[in-house]
Amino acid sequence: MVYLYAVPSPLRLEEGSARVRVAYGGLNVGNDLGLAAPFLHRPGQPHPVAQRLLARRSIVPWHESLTQFQALHEALEQIELADRLGLDEIWLGEHRFSRHGLLSGFFSFAGTVVARTQKVRIGTAVVVLPLHNPILVAEEIAMLDVLSGGRMEVGLGSGYQRQEFDGLGIDMNESRARFREATEVIRKAWTEETLTFHGQYTHVDNLWVLPKPLQKPHPPLYVAISTSPSTVEWAASQQIQPILGGPTDIMGQAPQVLKMWRDQMEAFGHPHAHLTPPMSKGMYVTPTMEEALHDPIDLDNFSSRILRSTGTTGAPIGMPTDKDGNLPPGYEAWASRQQDRERRDDPGHAGLPPLRGTPEVIIERLKQVQAAGIERIFGAFGFPGLPQWKVLRSIELFCTEVLPHFREVEAPVAS
Repeated sequence: MVYLYAVPSPLRLEEGSARVRVAYGGLNVGNDLGLAAPFLHRPGQPHPVAQRLLARRSIVPWHESLTQFQALHEALEQIELADRLGLDEIWLGEHRFSRHGLLSGFFSFAGTVVARTQKVRIGTAVVVLPLHNPILVAEEIAMLDVLSGGRMEVGLGSGYQRQEFDGLGIDMNESRARFREATEVIRKAWTEETLTFHGQYTHVDNLWVLPKPLQKPHPPLYVAISTSPSTVEWAASQQIQPILGGPTDIMGQAPQVLKMWRDQMEAFGHPHAHLTPPMSKGMYVTPTMEEALHDPIDLDNFSSRILRSTGTTGAPIGMPTDKDGNLPPGYEAWASRQQDRERRDDPGHAGLPPLRGTPEVIIERLKQVQAAGIERIFGAFGFPGLPQWKVLRSIELFCTEVLPHFREVEAPVAS
């Protein structure tokens, strides 16, 4: 998937001092706050992600109406538009073995994005850590951070699609343990001169892992979580920001989960007021409400349709269950996940108002989302199968007609 968001100065509503961030969907798009040159984060300087903003996510889904070539190149076109309009973040998500997402060659695609952009920050939402050697992940992300001039944001996850594990020969029962150990290995590889580590899955001595990230001590870290108190507590203990959305939005629990994380950060004595964990939520901006209501028909259910279809394991693609319906340890909350997805496809039952409509409608609904305590959103700007020109138009409308109401600078001019 791809996400984008905006960065460094405070953003405000016309009548108040609220701050927000926004990103784009097939890619995530945020908005630049007046940086004239490509942004370079210098070691030792405060990180711009401390500011608040709205954001968006995508995994480059492969709709039946497109070839793989078209899907990937349209995503790159969207990313380049976001960069030209001054948006600040693009989030890419790893998936494999289905139409759900084409970014199996995740780091190759991210490198292409680095080469084709000037200012956007580039996030991972997420790297499925148990599928990788964590030392290779540390090297890949550090290389991207150096080549991009310090523009990386790193979202990590333990994965949930069993066929991805089976296809690579990884025991999904080990997913949670592999994830937590890998997170520790990556941090040490980035921050220690040489890496010595002896865990359950990684054993190395005095390994010189190069390059080191440009950002110090390392790029900002995030972890995908749902509603599990133990996961929230672990994220806070590690000073890692949560990525909300999915079930937390559908069930209206995103504000409560965010508060739970902040309470835990407080309990551990970690500063957090300057941090704005993001929530994934679709966004589609149109000139008329008629288009906003009718364009998504038969398109906004693409993800759920693919995820509930049968995969190579004989179980639904989007589930961690095996062919007999058994869940791996730590995935008990997934027993009802498909029902949650069906609710997501009905905007009227989402926990927070659907972000579909004209710029005026989007502005009002963003204020409602913000009033619920969510200050940073991954907002999709289209749907798989939507004509490319409508996706690009949605990005432009958002940047030119919505963002000015949340910022102190003039809107970018679309070319």
